[in-house]
Amino acid sequence: MTVSPRPGINVRGLFSRRSSSILLLLGFLLIGLGGFLAQKAFSPEAFSGASALTPVTLQLKWKHQFQFAGYYAAKAQGYYQAAGLDVSFVEAPADGSDPALPVLKGQADFGIADSNLVLLRSRGYPVVVLGAIYQHSPLIFLLLQRSGIENIHELAGKRVMLQQGADEALLAYLIQEGIDPARIIHVPHSFDLQPLIKGEVDAISAYSTDEPFYLKQAGLEYLIFNPRAGGIDFYGDSLFTTEQQLRQHPERVKAFREASLKGWAYAMQHSEEMIDLILQEYGDRLDRAHLQFEAEQSRRLILPNTVETGYMNPGRWRAIADVYTHLGMLPKPLDLTGFLYETQAPSPPPWVYVALGLALTLLTIVSWIAWRFYQLQRSLRYEIAERIQVEKELQASEKRARVLADHAPFPVIITVWPTGQILYVNYQALQKFELDPQTLPATTILNFYGEPTDRQRLLKALEHEDFIQNWQLQLQSATGKPFWANLSISKIEFDHQRALFTAVVDITEQRQLQKRLTRLAITDDLTGLYNRRYFMQRGTEEFNRAVRYPTALSVLMLDIDHFKLINDHHGHEAGDRVLRHLAQLIQENVRPFDLVGRLGGEEFAVLLPNCALAEAIDLAERLRYLAQQECWSVEEADISISVSGGVASLTPEMDNLKALLKQADQALYQAKRDGRNRVIAG
Repeated sequence: MTVSPRPGINVRGLFSRRSSSILLLLGFLLIGLGGFLAQKAFSPEAFSGASALTPVTLQLKWKHQFQFAGYYAAKAQGYYQAAGLDVSFVEAPADGSDPALPVLKGQADFGIADSNLVLLRSRGYPVVVLGAIYQHSPLIFLLLQRSGIENIHELAGKRVMLQQGADEALLAYLIQEGIDPARIIHVPHSFDLQPLIKGEVDAISAYSTDEPFYLKQAGLEYLIFNPRAGGIDFYGDSLFTTEQQLRQHPERVKAFREASLKGWAYAMQHSEEMIDLILQEYGDRLDRAHLQFEAEQSRRLILPNTVETGYMNPGRWRAIADVYTHLGMLPKPLDLTGFLYETQAPSPPPWVYVALGLALTLLTIVSWIAWRFYQLQRSLRYEIAERIQVEKELQASEKRARVLADHAPFPVIITVWPTGQILYVNYQALQKFELDPQTLPATTILNFYGEPTDRQRLLKALEHEDFIQNWQLQLQSATGKPFWANLSISKIEFDHQRALFTAVVDITEQRQLQKRLTRLAITDDLTGLYNRRYFMQRGTEEFNRAVRYPTALSVLMLDIDHFKLINDHHGHEAGDRVLRHLAQLIQENVRPFDLVGRLGGEEFAVLLPNCALAEAIDLAERLRYLAQQECWSVEEADISISVSGGVASLTPEMDNLKALLKQADQALYQAKRDGRNRVIAG
């Protein structure tokens, strides 16, 4: 008997066409196997034994020291040799010229440079960055405490020894702080601390991993002005090559990069062993104590336990280029195409990469299965068959659907459309939603939505679509345990009823990770307050709002008096605890919508919307008084502090937030000059 077509699962579309499915599966397996074999066949290790070692040259930035320990480790541990390479190290030019030049001239195959690679790229040099070893640049301004200079702004008019062409990050720091580099008296760098010690210069550009050791060993108290305090957070010691090198020898570049990063991972785990190697193989220019200091300081900048060795974030390189552009050091926004090594995936640390990669793979599988169910439904609507045959195929397809769902590595729920009555759940769904199989027939999907309106939105979307995917919302288990999920849903026919096939992927950890990464990007990791960059961003929004709708806007800046003495007498950990205590004190005494940030070091700022100058002064005085009354116990020592404050309010002459902050900053330093422990209005 011939009957009219009815919707159902098209077993011919997928399940009945076994040969097509098998061929497709075999195709994927062969592709995967081929990729695996190709990876093995074309790996550096495969080539290493096939021919003699290829000589390559690495141009160092400076003389042999722990700063290049990873490359020494790669050679000593045989990583370069296994990659088929015979690597030679060349120290920096004796004349102090830019060590990147030998690479650009073809005299060296690889080099090490700072974030000034962006500037070289903008000038037409075809540099390609292979990996960032130092996640934070070690470049600093170094000066003696006896100089009387207390802040970066007092360098204006002072003699500063700078290395020509290698200190762009420090110049960017000056410009960021509103200091015209032309006001600095530039002195050529002699790479010797004696001019600083003798008072012939007031400050020098230096590495936080190196020069401070000499001053510490000599018993001289010193100050450091770090660009990170001004929001200039660049990469340091990036491994690079040229486009020509990459174009002509892509496998060699890949092999050298991988062996070098492997060497750095080894060096970070065996610092004492590397110090022994440096002293034995690369000279004793620096003694063991100096190399140990350098290793410890380098570890703080490389972050081996937090960030994958050599990791680069393309967005951060873009931000570095944008900083140079904003500060007038680049004539126009730079196109970074080809600047970063192409096979360097813009990935987060390994554990993040694995988690997000697995989630993406799972989502792809879920979406594909849901899409196939949708395709099966559409195709079967146009087929006509005998009712008995249709019923048999429907039963067979439903059986196969159950088998597929039973073995799916994610929760699957099939419900009546649109009532939500549950027809089927797999084992993963039982576990995830904490369901009791005995009460399952009386359970509806409505119980699992954190917000009833979420289901209404889903139903409305399904009125116009037969298939939706990547729909994110919050669900809950039968016991009320909430979690975030990614849903892919398709309309199907199941048990002779219109039904919904729903695949569920738990993305709670993924969202928490995203939230955590966002928080890290906008907050100061020590105090939990907003960092300087985000404070300036939000503060600019408040400033523009106050100008657009004329309202009061004030800012107060607080600085801990004699904070260096706390670090010197009680240690940096005690100083960190004092900073956290003061941050908490400030937060407890401001309004919920006030903006609190740590601008750098021991300096804090509070932006006060809809707050007149008199009210801001009252708040500053209250905070000053409370800080003076507090006595914090840190490692069995009672520490008392005092703070100085500067307050300013928006006036018609101010055209941006920096002008407002500058006035408060000037008032703050006037308070310090007048004896500290006081508040002055600018």
